[in-house]
Amino acid sequence: MKRLSRAAALPLALLPFAAPAGADTASVDGHDIYYEVHGELTPDTVPVLMLHGGMMSFEASYGAMLPTLTETHTVIGVEQQGHGHTPLHDGPLTAETMRLDTLGVLDALSVDRVHVVGFSAGGMLALELAVNAPGRVASVVAISAASQPSGFMPGMIEMQKDPNYQPSPDVLALMPSEEDFADMAAEIAAKNPGGAETVPQTMQKMTAFITSDWGWPDDRIAGIGVPVLVVNGDTDFIQPEHALHLYRTIPGAQLAILPDTTHLTILEQPALLPMIETFLDTRAPAGN
Repeated sequence: MKRLSRAAALPLALLPFAAPAGADTASVDGHDIYYEVHGELTPDTVPVLMLHGGMMSFEASYGAMLPTLTETHTVIGVEQQGHGHTPLHDGPLTAETMRLDTLGVLDALSVDRVHVVGFSAGGMLALELAVNAPGRVASVVAISAASQPSGFMPGMIEMQKDPNYQPSPDVLALMPSEEDFADMAAEIAAKNPGGAETVPQTMQKMTAFITSDWGWPDDRIAGIGVPVLVVNGDTDFIQPEHALHLYRTIPGAQLAILPDTTHLTILEQPALLPMIETFLDTRAPAGN
């Protein structure tokens, strides 16, 4: 499923879930983190770690890409707390806690290094891994990801902090609709062990994260020493100018701005998967 489309997502989310053969959970600091492995983990290859967007699951973010990508790469999907099949736990949802949970899964799988593909909050987590766990990262594809709150369109963070804040019509037009949020909620309710009660708690934790003092200064971003591909939509609520800034700040980075593309449609773009495959196979070969 490319993303939770208004027409199809709700019925699909309510279908009985059949776990993939490579699905399991890892216990990390006393709580369970769900993951999937597609393909064989071997000592001589570096798998692709795919990190989902906020209020989404691994399947919702990347399900449509898996049949093609797994023909040539082993893929690991990790779901963060309150997302997909991973239950909430008492800890906050921050870049650090998501990094620790993700590394806990890799440790359980005895995986030393990964190529990281992350979308939205997953792209921010990809940057967190590259900055604070550089020895575990072979390359990064950051899709619609910001390194600081200023990367969002003006008003995006403010409307999360203040329910009375009135964003501009341009900002509102790029936000998920009520139907989009309902689709996301339905998927979490159907898949998560906590059911529908998980949804508002996960939303509260995500809002607390986005409105906190998160981010990485430019000197830390400039210290990323692995190949990086920055991908953004031309009408994304992550500003294209910020994607350009990441490209200019990270040594040797590549940049793709997809035309007529928003935050909600970027994973659907036909050009995206071939772009990721080319990057993995040329700038970041799977065996390195």
